[in-house]
Amino acid sequence: MTRLALCLLALSAFAADWDRKPFPQWSDQDVLRLLTNSPWSRPRSVNFQWYKRDRNKLDVRDIPGTSGPNAPTIQGGSPVGGIGVPRSSLPPSADLLIRWSSALPIRQAVALYKAREGKLDAAALNRLVGSAGPDYVLEIYGLPAEVAHLGTGTLELAATRAVTVKTSSGRTINPARAEARLDGLNVTLFLHFPRSSEFTLQDRGLEVDADFEIFRFKERFSLRSMRYLGHLDL
Repeated sequence: MTRLALCLLALSAFAADWDRKPFPQWSDQDVLRLLTNSPWSRPRSVNFQWYKRDRNKLDVRDIPGTSGPNAPTIQGGSPVGGIGVPRSSLPPSADLLIRWSSALPIRQAVALYKAREGKLDAAALNRLVGSAGPDYVLEIYGLPAEVAHLGTGTLELAATRAVTVKTSSGRTINPARAEARLDGLNVTLFLHFPRSSEFTLQDRGLEVDADFEIFRFKERFSLRSMRYLGHLDL
């Protein structure tokens, strides 16, 4: 069983009552549950296929920037492909979190986590929550940095083409832009969907469909369950 699965299993022993207690009175368990397994956040394991369908299995040395006289030599080890030192093998799978990081309860949970980690005051907490912004933002957290072996810009372009959101009412919405943030051996993707393409309760549900060729997933969200403080919140 993966570490993420074990963590989620442990959390199931707690009654998450973030929906019954006002922010910022949530417990650490409430915060973790919101961020990892809630109406706005879903855990998802994916397998990777590190080769094209018309060729043999890819060797790590085939990835641009990992070999030759110009190969990077950054201390401490990090991703491959011109971003850092090449690793000896490619990960077969990863545990991801697919979450709507623009939603107020997710922003509040992140703010509480950071404030408690840094022992910050209430003024800093409010600043960390911030405002909703002009876009719905879908976060794909936990990707191995090898998916950005051609650079984060290439990954961002691929993401705008690979990810769509389909509503149960029949609409298909594409991201306007994507942002990839590299952090050590992991990369996080943020997909921006303009709020002008408004999601409503009449849409009933959302299906995130992602096909990056080397990995795929589909994840469903119930809009009825994504109500917070009396209204739909993404």
